[in-house]
Amino acid sequence: MNYHTSTEQQIDDETVNRYFNGGAGGGTADTVSMMAHEHNLPASAARYRLRKEIRAVSDWLDAVCASGRVLDVGCGSGAWTQIFANRYKAVIGIDRSPLMVKAARERVARLPNVEIFEGDGRKSLPEGPFDMIFLGGLCMYLKNADVLTLLHSLKHRLSKEGSIILRESTVQQGVSLARGEYQAVYRSVSLYHQLFENAGPFRVEVRRNYGYNSMETAEELVDLRRKWLPFLPKDSPTLGFLMWWALRGTTPISLWALPRALSQLNIAWPRLQNHFFKLRRVE
Repeated sequence: MNYHTSTEQQIDDETVNRYFNGGAGGGTADTVSMMAHEHNLPASAARYRLRKEIRAVSDWLDAVCASGRVLDVGCGSGAWTQIFANRYKAVIGIDRSPLMVKAARERVARLPNVEIFEGDGRKSLPEGPFDMIFLGGLCMYLKNADVLTLLHSLKHRLSKEGSIILRESTVQQGVSLARGEYQAVYRSVSLYHQLFENAGPFRVEVRRNYGYNSMETAEELVDLRRKWLPFLPKDSPTLGFLMWWALRGTTPISLWALPRALSQLNIAWPRLQNHFFKLRRVE
C-alpha cells in the first residue's frame, strides 16, 4: 500500500469495488472483509478482534430492544449481520460486492430473520424505520460528499430512538490516503465529527476500538519484519502465526497496557487506529 497525506479525499470507486470482489485483494470473503489476509495472520486473529469489538460496544447493542429492526450497510461477509440476527427480530444486510453477498448469504442461510441484498448503500436502501443502522468500515471507502449523502439518507430511516453505529479506521490528525490496488480514506476523529455535524444534527459518542488495535499492531510488526529482515520469506503463514501468538502470549503488556499508555502519551502507534461512533438524531 502507498500512503499519502492530503486534504483531498480522492478515491477511485472502481478500484475499491474491484478489490472487494477478490480481484486485487485476493483472499477469501471472510479474510478480506476483516482485512486479515495481507499479513498471513491466522484466522484466530480476526476472531479475537471481533470478540473484542463486540465487547467494546455491548452496552450500545443492549440498548436496542430484542424486537428491533436492524440494517447493516456494507455488511461484507456477514459477521456482524449474524451477530445482529442472533439478538434482534429482523435484520437486513446490504453490500455491493457479489463475492461478499454470496458469503453473507451462506453465513446466515439458517437464520429466518435475515435478508441479504446486493446493492450500493448510497443509491439503494430499504425503507425504514430501523432501531439501529450499522456501518462496519464503510465510510473509509467513500469520498466526503458520499459520506454526507449516505448519513443524511440513513438519518431519515431511523426510528425515534434509533442510532447509527459506525466503525471506522482513523489517523491521529488530518487525513491519510491509501492508494494503489487498495484505496481508502483514513480521517481523524475530529474530521468525522465535522462530517457528522454537516449531516446531522447528531449527538455523538466515540470509543476507541482496541480490538482493531490488536490486529493492526500485529500487521505493522509484520511490515517491519518484511522491511528489516528481507532474507525471511515475505509471505509466510508460519511467521504470521508465530507473530500473532507472540503478541497473544504477552497480551497484558502488548495488547492492553502498551496501546493505552501510548494513547495517553498521544503517540500514534500503530499508525492506523479505529473508533466506534454512535450517532443519535437531535430532534
